[in-house]
Amino acid sequence: MNIAASQVETRRRIIMLRKATMFAVALFVVILSVQGVYAHYSEAPMLWELVKEGKLPPVEERLPSQPLVVEPVEAIGKYGGTAHTATTRPTSWGDDTMMMGVWAALVQPTFEVDDIVPHIIRDFDVSDEMTVFTFYMREGMKWSDGHPFTAEDIQFWYEDILHNEDLTPVVSHMWRAGGPTGPVMDFNLIDKYTFQFVFATPAPLFINELVDQSHNFIRPKHYLKQFHVHYVAKEELKTMAAAEGLDEWYELFAAKDLRTAGAALNPDRPSLAPYVAERITSDRRQWVRNPYFWKVDSAGNQLPYIDRINCTIVSDREVLNGMIISGALDFAGFESDIRDYPIFMHYASDDTYRVELWKSALNEVIYQFNMTHNDPILREIFSDKRFRQALSLAIDREEINELIYHGQGKPSQFTVIPSSKYYKPEFTTAYVEYDPARANALLDEMGLDKRDSEGFRLRPDGERLLFTLEYMDSETPKQPNVELVTQYWNEVGVDMRSKLVSSELQAERATANLMDATVWHGDASTDIRFPISAGRLVPTAPSWSFISWTEYARWFHTAGAQGEEPPEYIKELYGWYNEAITTPDEGRSIELFQKILQEQADNVWSIGTI
Repeated sequence: MNIAASQVETRRRIIMLRKATMFAVALFVVILSVQGVYAHYSEAPMLWELVKEGKLPPVEERLPSQPLVVEPVEAIGKYGGTAHTATTRPTSWGDDTMMMGVWAALVQPTFEVDDIVPHIIRDFDVSDEMTVFTFYMREGMKWSDGHPFTAEDIQFWYEDILHNEDLTPVVSHMWRAGGPTGPVMDFNLIDKYTFQFVFATPAPLFINELVDQSHNFIRPKHYLKQFHVHYVAKEELKTMAAAEGLDEWYELFAAKDLRTAGAALNPDRPSLAPYVAERITSDRRQWVRNPYFWKVDSAGNQLPYIDRINCTIVSDREVLNGMIISGALDFAGFESDIRDYPIFMHYASDDTYRVELWKSALNEVIYQFNMTHNDPILREIFSDKRFRQALSLAIDREEINELIYHGQGKPSQFTVIPSSKYYKPEFTTAYVEYDPARANALLDEMGLDKRDSEGFRLRPDGERLLFTLEYMDSETPKQPNVELVTQYWNEVGVDMRSKLVSSELQAERATANLMDATVWHGDASTDIRFPISAGRLVPTAPSWSFISWTEYARWFHTAGAQGEEPPEYIKELYGWYNEAITTPDEGRSIELFQKILQEQADNVWSIGTI
């Protein structure tokens, strides 16, 4: 056992505390309303030893003047130990990064997810016109190598990354005023610990955007500038790139900046995360505590509690589940899901592990069809709302709920959660009843009324209506859901085949408009996330996780320079969205978002399940 004997009694509590709470928005603590100002701080024994040896400054000098104080959900923890986790994704999220809560942003939701509060920053102000956003940083805060974290780091991102066409070919709409063609926001460096973003027109949802996206501009200038063409000659950088098997300076920059959310996957890159990469190989990610981490608990103990995280990279979920059952892991949550609940409960005991059921705020599996498909016949079929309505009606959601979710789910169309200010009950119930007769009638009405000898419907060109659904089996139980839905759709004469793909292939094929259909989970359904992440309901930008209108989205994202100009009804949808995210009139914004949600209910752009 890797944790000291004195901590055996607390290990499961510490690990499972994170299991019970660190999910979706990494809410592993209750945020206190006061900043930490203590006469004395405590630190981990492994760090105290380094202080005694003169290898680290005292903890009071490593923390910012006002560290963020967090209240543990269950109890104050004890220091020490190595937590063992696993992942199936070598360069992406896993249970190690989930446990770390690395989605470090300037702001974050409260524990109740009913407000947005400062996180990395100490405080922020928004002007009455919603055009000027002022951020106050934590004085004395440091990167994991001890270098000061200041407003110059944010300036580096703004000037040298956002405004460098090699690194940022297309500037996202979130950094622009009034949509993808609007002017990019301005940056004002007020002083060492204060900066502003200024928009030409109101940006009422900008703070919401920062919950999910501000980790992107948390970059260590002092480290990354040595790989940037503004600071080093291009010829020298190309030589450095060639030494690592790369062609261009910006490829070298990206490799040195490689990270998943706020966790740097390059061990040399400084970080603000609670752990930094100690060693990363093809089969393992090893992390060690960040001695300069900027949070303390309510007793003044510098966080985190655990010394190290050891993450094994495995081939698939079955291997990961075997490690859970055998007791080889201390924490699992990112890739475990409800389909494994019975077997986990069978082997669970007080001596092995504790199982927590997480209350989901998303539609577990949603289906999407490529309405900008290169095959004109499939494009026409997929773009006909009767096709999507019919296939939604052909799904037996009650059976899915019983067979996969043990009756603990609720059949629902993809929409916002019931507590949302945008919610209407009819959004949830649109085309969710199991009605194969009505589904067949809609498909017949489309002209898909002819069938082959096996009972499958024929396309207008006489070929069988056959398509492939490519998907990743990750985070929610997608594979058993797809298997059931395949049967349901076969029963109404639609021949769908399914194919599991890797995350890399999913991203490549989805953004290249090469998929027929795919599934993901319908997240971004809360009032914090929905208004800024409505890509499944509005074509804002190409994405690896939704494919309904990839080329339309590319057209909007590039202001018409790329992609395909959409039909007028899609332009109208986007027009509503663009007004909704820019108007300072909240009533008008709610009205517009409800129109968008009504269109989803009527057109079923994405077919929800549970």
